[in-house]
Order: sequence, then C-alpha cells, then structure tokens
Amino acid sequence: MKTRSIFLTFFLIFPSLIFAQKSESWVLTSGEARALLPNSVVLDTRSRSVFYREHIDGSRSVSWEEFSVPNLPLRGNLLPPETLKKKFESYGIDSNRPVLVVSESKNNWGEDGRIVWMLRSLGHRSAFLVDGGYSGLKQLGAPVSNQGAPKNSGKFQIKADPNLIATSSEIKSNLKNRRYVFLDTREEREFLGETPYGESRGGHIPGAKHLYYKNLLNQDGSLLSSEEISTKLGELGIGRDSIIVTYCTGGVRSAWMTAVLRNEGYNAKNYAGSMWEWSSGNDKDYPLTAK
Repeated sequence: MKTRSIFLTFFLIFPSLIFAQKSESWVLTSGEARALLPNSVVLDTRSRSVFYREHIDGSRSVSWEEFSVPNLPLRGNLLPPETLKKKFESYGIDSNRPVLVVSESKNNWGEDGRIVWMLRSLGHRSAFLVDGGYSGLKQLGAPVSNQGAPKNSGKFQIKADPNLIATSSEIKSNLKNRRYVFLDTREEREFLGETPYGESRGGHIPGAKHLYYKNLLNQDGSLLSSEEISTKLGELGIGRDSIIVTYCTGGVRSAWMTAVLRNEGYNAKNYAGSMWEWSSGNDKDYPLTAK
C-alpha cells in the first residue's frame, strides 16, 4: 500500500511525465485515473437521472447522441467538426487537458468508448476510457457530489485523424482485401439477421468476424487482461498486422471496441455510420449476408 501511495503521489505531481509514457494508451485503470483527476475534465456517460443523484465532483453529463446526426439512416455519424468544436468547448473540453470518460460498463452500450473515440478521432490525444468506471473512482476516494455541473469552457483544436475513422467507401473498396478485418461487435442475433434497432436490412458485412463487445469484459464489468483479449482475437484469426474496421448499429459499441483494441496495440478504426448507414444502401453496392 505504501508503494501504491508513492506511485499515486508521483502521478499527481508529474502528470506530464505520465502522458509522455502513456501517449498511446486509450484506457486507464481506476488508480491511474484517480491520480490524474485534479487536472482533468471528467465526462460521465451514465443516464442523466443517475448522474444527478451522484457523480464525480466537477464532472459533466454527456450522451453520444448530442454529438451525432439526429436522424436515420445517418444517425451514427458525427456532427460537422465546427459544431462539435463549439459543443466540446462548452463542456470545458480543452486540447491541453486530459479527459477521463466514465460509465458503468456492465449496464451501458459502450458510450464511454464512443466519446473517447470521438475525441481521439478529432485530435485529442489525452482522452481516456476509465476501466472500472464511476464506481472504480468512487471506491478510490474520488470526491462525489449531487450539485450541478460547472460552467467552465475550454479551447479545442480540431485535428481529424483519418487512421481512426472508417467510411463506407473504404469498406466497399476493401471487401476482398485480406489485410482488412471487418469486426461486427453486435449481439449474435443481430449478426445473424435480426433488425431490432431500425436497420433497413439485416445480416452482416460479407466475411465479417463476430465478437460481441461485452465478451471483452469480466463479470464485474472490468476489462479482460491483455493476454485474454489477444487470445480472443487470435481465435478469430486477427493479428496485429490486420487493419480492423469495427462496426455495430450506429458506431457506439464498435467505438468502444476500437478504443480497447487501440489500447492493446491493434490497428483498429471505427465505422461510425455502421449498420444504420450501410443497410440503407442497395444490395449490390452495400452487400449483407446472414451466412
């Protein structure tokens, strides 16, 4: 415990050194996030009713929908960059301050990963998913409150990273490219053709691998170990030389998967439009199969 206390104190005093060491990390443990808390913006993706009962002091309540196109079939796509910039800054998000995104992993849809992927894809290199979520931070003594959110603003510079963003055109052009792996992160019933969330057609992208995103979680909602994640991907024939395009219904569960895979060193990118967008196209240009 003494060693742990010294380690956390070092985090608090020298946060810039930590970022230099963890520049490619997308996921922080609860302990790492707790140590960075005083210098960070905290975004809470739990429901607003839960948020206002109790939340990390100074955090802001956000939902993936408010940053996304409101109507089908493009609902999974992000709003225009300049619109997002204004929204980010109104939430106090600053390019020079770390952002910690929390949720309750067992009960959500990967919204925390969606927010992290969104910020990273637009240039924020220090946006992190917190493994253990809100409960993990609270258990480590993070101050909590039921007061309203702060009104501070930030300054955000958009620098889109195309390596994190997949498009329908890219997928169409690489359906037979063996370097590409299309990873379907939905439930098995969706993969096999059911359309419970307003998709125009059912099935999956031909040749896609299936890995339900929650299969990378332990029963308590924490992430599997790196070895366990690597084993699951290896069983699907996915290696570190693969270009992994994740998708789901509207790019939320798949964004979470992208965040986790990026944290593990895989070359993953998220298709935000996902099945809402893809299934709205014609059968020939946007093929789907249930086989």
